Amino acid sequence: MTQTDVPNLLHDFGGQGPVLHLAHANGFPPGAYRLLAETLAQEYHVISLPARPLWPGSQPEQAPSWRVLAHDLVEGLASLDIGRVVGVGHSLGGVLTLWAALERPDLLRAIVLVDPVLLSPAWLWAVRIVRSLGLQHHLPLVQGALRRRRQWPSRQDCFRHYRAKPFFATWSDAALHDYVSSATRPRPDGQVELAYSPEWEAHIFATTPTDIWADVSRLRAPTLVIRGEHSDTFTPRAQALLARRLPEAAFTTISGTGHLVPLEAPAAVGAEILRFVKDKPY
Repeated sequence: MTQTDVPNLLHDFGGQGPVLHLAHANGFPPGAYRLLAETLAQEYHVISLPARPLWPGSQPEQAPSWRVLAHDLVEGLASLDIGRVVGVGHSLGGVLTLWAALERPDLLRAIVLVDPVLLSPAWLWAVRIVRSLGLQHHLPLVQGALRRRRQWPSRQDCFRHYRAKPFFATWSDAALHDYVSSATRPRPDGQVELAYSPEWEAHIFATTPTDIWADVSRLRAPTLVIRGEHSDTFTPRAQALLARRLPEAAFTTISGTGHLVPLEAPAAVGAEILRFVKDKPY
């Protein structure tokens, strides 16, 4: 990402006050977080830099690891020249925000990790075994991403398609409309297609970091960690380990939610974030 590119890529949710950056999850563009951003914009100017999978013409082979995406985030924030921001990251975005805070602590004054992809050591051991055998592209999440339906006659058809899926059962209609609007783009033939390509989504799953726990203890920024009660990604065991590694961090769990907690319960997540950062120095 160059300094010239940033203004064109920046998603500005508006709001008044200090700047808060929202880093999105794999497969979920910034616009999917509109409801969360609306809550945060009561006290903050909320922005989001789309990760590399959403850059025009980008290819998965350009990012052999998530660290490339974290450096993209650092470069993007630095080029905006907006001082120290609050960094909020969900899932993939949580990892990128954590690494950005380690690489450039002068850019982030506090961070919020929302159900970050910090897998338990047992899961990471299994991932390492799979990779050593060269089978990472056969992982269920990878294969599921590649099998995703890619186009629909219209956004209304896409909405109806997802509304019937159990995966989205806990989402409000408003949240689902935001996702459909941001995750699809028009095609020349009048239909709509996924804006976040399945190939990129699968690549992100296939390159999930296995070395991140070695970095966690170096974090010095004030940190809040939000977990979805039923998350199968950031598990209770992983949260307990993170609490031992970051004894100064604050932790909270949003009941009745899963890994997509900021999309399932945006107001509750927003309230926790505002409560945490209200007394942090600018």
